[in-house]
Amino acid sequence: MITVTNGKEFIKISSKYLQKNANGYLIKPEFSYWMIDLVIIVEDKNITKIIKTLPYGEEVLDSFNNLEKSSHEILLAEDDFRRFKKLYINMRSKNNLRKEALIEAVAQILSFEYYQSKYLEETNVLMEDIFEYEIPNIYDYRKYKTEIFKRANEILAKYYL
Repeated sequence: MITVTNGKEFIKISSKYLQKNANGYLIKPEFSYWMIDLVIIVEDKNITKIIKTLPYGEEVLDSFNNLEKSSHEILLAEDDFRRFKKLYINMRSKNNLRKEALIEAVAQILSFEYYQSKYLEETNVLMEDIFEYEIPNIYDYRKYKTEIFKRANEILAKYYL
């Protein structure tokens, strides 16, 4: 277990979320769609910093320097701790947000297509058939780019930020 602190608050990172690598430890995310790596850098048996990179990337996107020499505790400046804490909490989220968003989006489209076919056009269609054969092939969504981005920003502000 490794503890990250600002001297007032503590985040305990369980060993089950730490994967040994050549530089130290990779903090493992809850879901595989997470596109940021948080790596705890160990030099001479002491933790020197945590870096944020893209998976398999060489470019460091952010760095959180350890203000103390320790092998199991990381003392961060207040601003570094705040940024790290937000990333770590997001990484530990038990909600599979990608799955939820995908289910909601496809369910909205499927319900509309089924309503249109079954009730407006009065065809004898099964929802399963629409799901299997129509959903993957329909919707030129690019022509609605402006509206999609506007709605996406509304959703982002309401649910994620």
